[in-house]
Amino acid sequence: MSMSVYPAFNPELTGVQFEAEGKLLFDEFEMLDAIAETIESPWFSSFGDDRPIPEDFDGDEDDLEEALGPWDEWYSAQDGLAMVVGLIDAIAEEPDFADQLNEPQEVIAELEAMKVCLEAAIEQGAKFRLELAP
Repeated sequence: MSMSVYPAFNPELTGVQFEAEGKLLFDEFEMLDAIAETIESPWFSSFGDDRPIPEDFDGDEDDLEEALGPWDEWYSAQDGLAMVVGLIDAIAEEPDFADQLNEPQEVIAELEAMKVCLEAAIEQGAKFRLELAP
């Protein structure tokens, strides 16, 4: 089962939704983090739940959510937009970055879909975070 990354908003956005599957963003998140680091941008994954997994944890994903408790951290949509635009520009303009991705144009398309949502979030005064879904 492949996982997906998608943006969540607080409060929820009106009039716009994330128009991508987010599977490539999940598959390429480590490379997106590496590109972000190279361009001196916050990491893609830094806008998601980065709480450490307890050392003694050995259950499944549902048990992990229970072990960690609720997660209520939200991030600036402006910061997220700057990160997404930086990644789009870097991948589109630097062949070395594009070559490190399996499907660079499709990754850009998913980032562009996220950009649309983040622009709306700024207009609507919403915060955001990245979440995972199966």
